[in-house]
Amino acid sequence: MIIEDLTLIKSLGKSSFGEVFLSSKNGSSMKYITKVIDKASVNNTEAKKYLDNEISFLKDINHPNIVHLIEVKDTEEKLYIVQDYCNGGELSKFLEKYREMNNKGLPEEVVQHIMRQLLSVMEYLSNKKIMHRDLKLDNIFINYEDENDKKNKNIMKATIKLTDFGFAKYLKKGELTHTTIGSPLYMSPIILNKLNEDPEYKNKGYDGKEDIWSVGNICYELLMGKSAFDSEDMEELHQKINKGDYYFPITVSKEIVSFINGMLQYDSSKRLSFDELKNHKFLKKNVNEFHKIESNKLKNLSDEDNAQLLLNTKNNERCWIILEMEPKKIFEE
Repeated sequence: MIIEDLTLIKSLGKSSFGEVFLSSKNGSSMKYITKVIDKASVNNTEAKKYLDNEISFLKDINHPNIVHLIEVKDTEEKLYIVQDYCNGGELSKFLEKYREMNNKGLPEEVVQHIMRQLLSVMEYLSNKKIMHRDLKLDNIFINYEDENDKKNKNIMKATIKLTDFGFAKYLKKGELTHTTIGSPLYMSPIILNKLNEDPEYKNKGYDGKEDIWSVGNICYELLMGKSAFDSEDMEELHQKINKGDYYFPITVSKEIVSFINGMLQYDSSKRLSFDELKNHKFLKKNVNEFHKIESNKLKNLSDEDNAQLLLNTKNNERCWIILEMEPKKIFEE
């Protein structure tokens, strides 16, 4: 393919680096995404560094759950980046619409379907010693192979694809990085504490395990419809993450609690690896089993609809709580 063969059909909005168009190859029904960047607007800027970084990584990686780079064309005034078109849009928008209609997050079997794919690509990146550093729902897209599946929003038949590698970094075994980068709501404790200029974390480096925290936050958000440490205020977010508490309703399975808790560990050395997560019992579970509630969870609870499981990422304590009643430590993984 060459750029001259492309037709820019319509603008889909702005990106960090320029304008994004839906495009097609002349004479074909195949659709693409084409980013058109005005070179004068990014030359000699921080944006140019991240743009070059993304292109470099996309040329080096190939996985069915990554938005594929098709071509880069560099002209005197413009830079054209042609990539796969994902016809289902952003996963964040899908979740937002589902939550608006159902007043809750996605069913566990849907979360399982998405996480199997996300962990496949994260294991691939981990094996290539690549840290993404900006994992969030906005950077995950949905693609439907069948038009009926697209029309019916049948995400169980869709492929999810990871994008936006501008902040990605190669990290050799044992190597650490110190850059404060990413999206605060998905940042792990060490990166968020560095962002907030906590003196204790100023000289602390980190590695690819911080991506695991972000994946855990994504999984929780898909399940609950909101972040584990939901806040629009930076100071409040900082306090919530450092406190370490987050909740589950009693109706979720113990497998998904264990799965998410294995990622949302304040101490990165206690987090499950991508290989361990890929083989976790939650991802092996039959979808028909998700809605069964263990009787031993309920026997000491008088109001199951208002019961929640309180977990703490720092000390790994957990207990069932009912409104303002005394906590009952009855949960067993």
